[in-house]
Amino acid sequence: MSDFIQKLKNRLDSPLRPAEKAHTLMESSARTKEFSFQYKERKKTRVAAVLMLLYPYQDEDGNQKYDWKMPLVLRPPYEGVHNHGGQIGLPGGGREEQDENLMMTAIRETQEEIGVIVPKTNIIGSLSDLYIPPSDSMVTPFVGFMNEKPSFIPDPKEVDRIIEAPLSFLQNPNLRMQKKVKLANDVVLDVPYFAVNDDSVWGATAMMLSEFLHLIEEID
Repeated sequence: MSDFIQKLKNRLDSPLRPAEKAHTLMESSARTKEFSFQYKERKKTRVAAVLMLLYPYQDEDGNQKYDWKMPLVLRPPYEGVHNHGGQIGLPGGGREEQDENLMMTAIRETQEEIGVIVPKTNIIGSLSDLYIPPSDSMVTPFVGFMNEKPSFIPDPKEVDRIIEAPLSFLQNPNLRMQKKVKLANDVVLDVPYFAVNDDSVWGATAMMLSEFLHLIEEID
């Protein structure tokens, strides 16, 4: 286990601070009191988990580990106003009966969606739960690592494309931007986002990443 991963594990083993401040930095106008858009609530909140999977990447000679990356997934477009089709997120999904706990949900979903088998011993902790109103889901983000870049095998039904996001990009304040996003029902949101090359990471995923980056700042 690298020094960085060990420090991160130690921090995740300690109590988390309230995440609202970090979440607020990347929340869209849909979550503010001033915004009038009303979500449809389902009868029972869905319990789900996602995985932030860190792995080192190397220079062009393949002999110097100088940063970390995390796979994000671009979801295929599909119909419906309150869904995440066409958006960028973390591998993950809803808990199923066979899942022993939410950590196993995150591991199973990661294998199903991007073809990576993550050992339980490589999960080093979790972040604060985050409620996602459009899908009426309570999501727990887990943090894990691989010692080298995994071989990705995306499921085309779940993943249009895998985006390998360098941690240094997410940490760069100059790559945190703002734009307007038009939803399928013509509602327009003011959205802060992380710019990763030509991709925009916003919404609940950006809020989870914001808490994660705050924790990294504490151990640096």
